[in-house]
Amino acid sequence: MNAFFYGYVHAKTNLKEFVDQFDNALKKKIENENNADFHSFSVTIPCISRSPIEKKFQELYTNAKFEEVQRELQYLIDLAPELLKRDGDVKTYLVEDEVHLEDFTKLVTYSVDFSDVDTAAKCLCGLFQMRGILCRHILVVFKCNDTNFLPNQYILNRCRKDIKRKYTLIDSSYHEGA
Repeated sequence: MNAFFYGYVHAKTNLKEFVDQFDNALKKKIENENNADFHSFSVTIPCISRSPIEKKFQELYTNAKFEEVQRELQYLIDLAPELLKRDGDVKTYLVEDEVHLEDFTKLVTYSVDFSDVDTAAKCLCGLFQMRGILCRHILVVFKCNDTNFLPNQYILNRCRKDIKRKYTLIDSSYHEGA
């Protein structure tokens, strides 16, 4: 909430000012969303690989989210998943990755579970759960299992460019002058 109201309200804002500033903040958020939506539909960011998964993200996701996916794809070349164990249809891989912290680099090993049945994957890093994009660890496991399509469970509505955000439909006092 602090980010939403940043620059609009402060600790000494009275109730009337708060309502007016809330309206201004909402108006600005809607304008920014509409501009981002327009940009996502009118500007196509080129793919950096031949991956059909990247192509699907390019088609479906907003440009901002697609750029996040591309940042993950850039690191695939450095990763080599190692099959740790197989338990029925689920394979567990270890993926060693470099984590850059201020002045030094640290090697971290992530565990990725991959199901052959439904192509579901879960990584210990939790990037998908936190940011809504597939991490490089899952993407490299998909690659080594010849998964050349994007499973539906990894296409989130909140990241899609063809979904109209409901809050942009909220009536606000600034609509009165239009």
